[in-house]
Amino acid sequence: MTIYVRWSTIWMTKMTPGLRSARLAVDRLYKTTSPLRQLPRLQYGWIATVRAALGMTQDAFGKRLKAPKQRVSQLEQRERSGDIKLSQLRDAADALNCDLIYALVPREPLEATVQRRAREVALREIAAVERTMQLEDQATSIDEDRVRDYIARHVDEKDLWRDG
Repeated sequence: MTIYVRWSTIWMTKMTPGLRSARLAVDRLYKTTSPLRQLPRLQYGWIATVRAALGMTQDAFGKRLKAPKQRVSQLEQRERSGDIKLSQLRDAADALNCDLIYALVPREPLEATVQRRAREVALREIAAVERTMQLEDQATSIDEDRVRDYIARHVDEKDLWRDG
């Protein structure tokens, strides 16, 4: 079954309804999650900052974690360097009476990412054909109508990410 979906000026075909539904579900969260990118990167990390703001020493925090002070120091350092495990962050959050919120926040709506990628694939493939046509002195222009038509006829959603 072929589904045509209009995005601004691009038509897409051969879309998997389940994938589109999944993207739309994530995109509904986009307005809620995109402000998370505005959270500051804390110089000492969230663990040390929250612990200090609570007035909790590393010793007291270590007791709540059931870990020695040295491990607390290592934990805070791992967070700052980005080498901490999610399970360690979860344990630290619990010990600080916090919730760990883990999310991948898209830089743009996923539908826009797919639209942009479909256009890139179409332009690359059209350009390859165009080079051959030039060699045969049969070149034509690459305009938006041609790109849109190419996407509708030839770009399959499952092929968008094949070359990385």
